[in-house]
This record gives sequence, C-alpha cells and structure tokens, in this order.
Amino acid sequence: MNVLFTRPLTAPRNVPLPGCFDVLADEAELSTEFQRNYPLGGKTEHLARLWLAYTLFRRRGRYAAVVTGRYGELLMLLQGMVPFLRRPSLLLDIEWYETYKTGWRIHLNRWLHRRIVAGASRIQVFCHAEATNYARYFGVDQKKFVWIPYCTDAGSELEPVTGDYILTSGVHQRDYPTLLAAVKDLPVEIRVVAPQEHFRSLAVPGNVKILGRIPEAEYWRQLCAARLLVLALEKDVIRRPGVITYVGAMRLGKCVVVNDNTGAASYIEHGKTGFLVPPADPSALREQIRTLLASPELVEQTAAQARKAAAERFSAAAYYAAIQQALHGIGNALL
Repeated sequence: MNVLFTRPLTAPRNVPLPGCFDVLADEAELSTEFQRNYPLGGKTEHLARLWLAYTLFRRRGRYAAVVTGRYGELLMLLQGMVPFLRRPSLLLDIEWYETYKTGWRIHLNRWLHRRIVAGASRIQVFCHAEATNYARYFGVDQKKFVWIPYCTDAGSELEPVTGDYILTSGVHQRDYPTLLAAVKDLPVEIRVVAPQEHFRSLAVPGNVKILGRIPEAEYWRQLCAARLLVLALEKDVIRRPGVITYVGAMRLGKCVVVNDNTGAASYIEHGKTGFLVPPADPSALREQIRTLLASPELVEQTAAQARKAAAERFSAAAYYAAIQQALHGIGNALL
C-alpha cells in the first residue's frame, strides 16, 4: 500500500516514516515558505492550502490512499462535493470550532464541514469527546472519526526534578478565573506562562506569578522543575483544549491536574497517570491541589506512571502505528 502523505503541523518530525509513505510536503515548512515568497498577510495561508489541494488532487491517482493534515481540507471538500473523484483518505490534525453562533454563516459553515466529512474516509480527533461533539454539531456520522492521540517526544530526554511551585500555561480556551479562584491563598507559588494582558481584568492572588511569554527552552525548564502542572479549561466547547500542554507534561514525567473530565479522560487515567476534576468548579480543583500538596509521594508515583504511559502510548512510533491502523480500517481497498 503506497500512501501520499503531507506531514501535519502537530505530527512528530525527525523520526523514520513508514516505508510506504511518500512525503509530498511538510505543512509547517510549506506555510513558512509561502509566507516568505508570498507575503500577503492572511491570504498567504489560503494560497498555501490551495496549492496543496491542487497538488494532492493531481498526484493522488497513483496512490492507494492520501493522508494529509488540515492543509488538505480543501481536497476533502472537493471529494465531498464530487463523489466520483474520491480516493481513500485520512484527514489529520483538524481544528474545528463553533465559529459562528447565528445567521447564514453558521449554516454555510456546517454545510462545508459536512462536505469535508463526506470527502474523507476517516478524520482524526484528539480525544473521544471530540468525535461525539463534531458528529452532533455538524450533523455527521460519528463513525467517520477516529481517535489518534496527540504525540510528542519533546522533553523526553530531560530529567524532571521536584520544584516548589505549580505551573500552568496557555491562552487558548483557558479558564483562568476558575484557576485563580482555586489557588488563592494556597501555600505554594503558581507560575503562569501566558501574556500579561490576559489578566488585566482579573484579580490575581499574591501567590500567582505571571511569567508572560517566554522562549520555548525556558518553558521546558520551568515545566521540568514544577511540582505539578495544573490546567483550568473552558467547558462546553466542541474542540477540547489543552491536549498539547498536558501530554507534553506527562511525557516529561509530571503529575498533571486537568479540569476536563471529558476530553482529558482519553489521555489521563484518574488517580493513576494524573487527576481529573469537573470544569468550572474552583472548589473541586482547589481540593485536588491541596490533596497533592499534602502527598508528595502520590505526586511522585503518579508522575512516574504518567511518563511511562506517555512513552508507550503518545510517542512518535505509536502515532504512525495508529495512522497505519486507521488506514487498514478504512476498507479492503487499502489492504
């Protein structure tokens, strides 16, 4: 089985690919190249996606299947609109949101996504809850979605140490009011890797230190020395946030606490490889943090189990194995 492949933005790099994969493009490098050669602002991204869709369409006939990231959505859209043009395909790394709340745009948005789903044989989701959410929101068959876990080997060579602070990070779909309420007056420093402007309208407790934007190497240093990683995430969103952050922490060997007991349950076994609490519940989050602060041996044990589970389940090798398994699951045409 020969596969035409474009490497998604979140896919691991510098690792051997399956021998049957013919790499057409790296989507991150493609974006950079187009920004350099065609500096048209936001239009440049659309241009890159158009070029990739055209190239995939032109070359796909020589391959048993196409595997592409979000830059290949236009190809799936075309395949969904013209059924006789379809090829077996796996769409990876999607980021779908409730972009519009009312009006004609929401109907157009849903129609376009239904065509994308029709044009793809399978579509990757980053957690099981996303499959349910997308199927319900866009009105499509949930069986079209397959969970292929986010993977990372970043930081795996580092040796974690036990520090005297808790770390949290990110801005996308973070629930900082809940976090700040949960950690207020706890006997530990909370360090936040996020821009200062996100906290101007919030009452920041004295034990919370806003680090702002920091270089990637400094972020890994901060995470490596943290006692815990704690994430407070928004609830009731169709794409579950925070996956990259807490999987990276688990891979490094950190005990994580996430207030998303729906999406994060795909990665974290509560009480064994991390801890899950309900969303938008400062009391529950606070109580879990207090328990862990009083139980350093539990934190150490959980961190070790998290690192082992992440190395086995969320590595680059596991990622490409899951892609091949998804391809074989599409149907006899790919066997």
